[in-house]
Amino acid sequence: MRKRLEFLAIYGISWVVLFQFFRILFLAYHYKKTLELPSSLWAKSAAHGLQMDISFAGYILMIPALLMMFTARKWKWYANTLAIFSAIVAFLITFLVIADLELFKAWGFRIDGTSLHYLKTPKEAVASMGAAPIFPLLLLFAGLFVLVWKLLRTVIKRSTGAFEKTGFIYTIPVFLILSASLIIPIRGGLQLAPMNESAVFFSDKSFANYAAVNVPWNFMSSLLNATYSKKNPFVYFDESQADQLVKSLYRADSTSEQVVKAGKINVVVIIWESFTAKVAGSLNGLQNVTPQFDQLAKVGMLFTQMYASGNRSDKGMVAILSGYPAQPTNSIIKIPKKTFSLPSLPKVFHKNGWYTSFYYGGETEFANMKSYFLQQDFDQIIDKNDFDEKDMNSKWGAHDHIVLDRLMDDLDKQKQPFFSTLFTLSSHEPFEVPVKTVIKGNDSEQLFLNAHHYTDASIGDFIKNAKTKPWWDNTLIIIIADHGHPLPETDRTKPAEFHIPMLWLGGALEKHSTKVDSICSQTDLATTLLNQLHLPSGSFNWSNDIFGKQRVPFAYFAFNNGLGWMKPGGYLVRDNIGGNITEKAGALTPEEENFGKAYLQSSFNDYLKR
Repeated sequence: MRKRLEFLAIYGISWVVLFQFFRILFLAYHYKKTLELPSSLWAKSAAHGLQMDISFAGYILMIPALLMMFTARKWKWYANTLAIFSAIVAFLITFLVIADLELFKAWGFRIDGTSLHYLKTPKEAVASMGAAPIFPLLLLFAGLFVLVWKLLRTVIKRSTGAFEKTGFIYTIPVFLILSASLIIPIRGGLQLAPMNESAVFFSDKSFANYAAVNVPWNFMSSLLNATYSKKNPFVYFDESQADQLVKSLYRADSTSEQVVKAGKINVVVIIWESFTAKVAGSLNGLQNVTPQFDQLAKVGMLFTQMYASGNRSDKGMVAILSGYPAQPTNSIIKIPKKTFSLPSLPKVFHKNGWYTSFYYGGETEFANMKSYFLQQDFDQIIDKNDFDEKDMNSKWGAHDHIVLDRLMDDLDKQKQPFFSTLFTLSSHEPFEVPVKTVIKGNDSEQLFLNAHHYTDASIGDFIKNAKTKPWWDNTLIIIIADHGHPLPETDRTKPAEFHIPMLWLGGALEKHSTKVDSICSQTDLATTLLNQLHLPSGSFNWSNDIFGKQRVPFAYFAFNNGLGWMKPGGYLVRDNIGGNITEKAGALTPEEENFGKAYLQSSFNDYLKR
């Protein structure tokens, strides 16, 4: 039995070693880019990539571990089967590794399922290789395959030769349990977020991050998640017609009402987890759930008709920071090569002299957000790894008051002007709070309300403290939700689920005790804020200036294969699968449905092209 376990360990380690060798080969092949990096990043790419190497080795080990159950009496068949299995896997992986070497030059990202499109047009595939050194690459492929195959064959031959007879009563349960336990290395450990690109992304140098990625893992992930697809499932018009309809919604406008101080002011964006308008009394929601926010709404600028673009944090994050609309069946944040092309607020602020930072008490790897953050020119990213173990008193990480206190301490020492973003977590399921319960009850709705009451108190304390700081007079604070929530069930319509608060505060705000009643979206924050500060906003094609004099007021939101379309005259909610209008109110014309469908088609087409 021990020899069998030793073999599986050696076989798995052999693959991990090979993956590290492939990484060295990648760095050597792209030596010019490698030499542009500090040598410390070479080692860090290997160290961070190790987790993904182990993950894919876990996938490969699944078949040998399962087959090992039936080797109690005879195992020659096992050695022969594993030799064939290893040869096939070695061939496929070696092919991917060699193809990736040259394709990375052309594409700028590691090989994924996109390459399958070229199989339909082999002539174009050959043409796309351009001046690639085909013959040397073929020789390298042959040599590498032979090397890998000989190593694996040697491991199989020597190890299986030492097997001894045992009973099925031992092999079946042991290796069945072992096979099941491989899910742990496959998912990257026992943490909340399963293995994704964010688990290995670690640097603001994109090449160092790409070097850390395991090629076969990346390719398989893109196949399983269909991230390589170029087919738009939401086609209702000619592409030009859809684009023209959408273009009419975004009118170039050089005149915008000025509501904040001119110049290089500080900006703090607090993204409040699941903050639905249904819990804000100032927005006709439940009373006494968020009393601090409601008091602040009386002195700040409250946006009463703000709608989330999507229904998940990953979609809300991109909508807020990049002004980019949510996709109904995908999430762009899951695909680093796409998010790399997005504009973002931190990029603009960083480029123009602001110190940029991001704060979150949980795992930034969750929903692959870390890879997105690392691309956005944040000078500093703080997550759960930067807090003491004693502060890890939530399922998700450090509670909101802990993170807000850390932000406050850092801002006191921060170089100005600064652009800081903080993402709360305590109002996420399971709605844990580290303080005495205020809103009694153990059902999900009462727990949800109590969690928001806690976050509200934490933000209220933060604002109260901020008002005493010397930087307050030159600071704009924006409080906005990442998305809404079905709870509380006081209003079960889709628009109510996506209706969220946004509040502007701070000494840099010049218009106080004001309400903005124009319909707007999370995606509109980017252009609105940049125009207020006279910073370039032209790259935010999906963002509308809320204060623009010629603005067309509307909001679009996406949920699981559905869309919502909000206009001053009413709204409609559409099921994309059946094509039915599931909710409707007001006097919207049939043309308005066309605008909603055109927006979905055009925005999804943009997503596919990135």
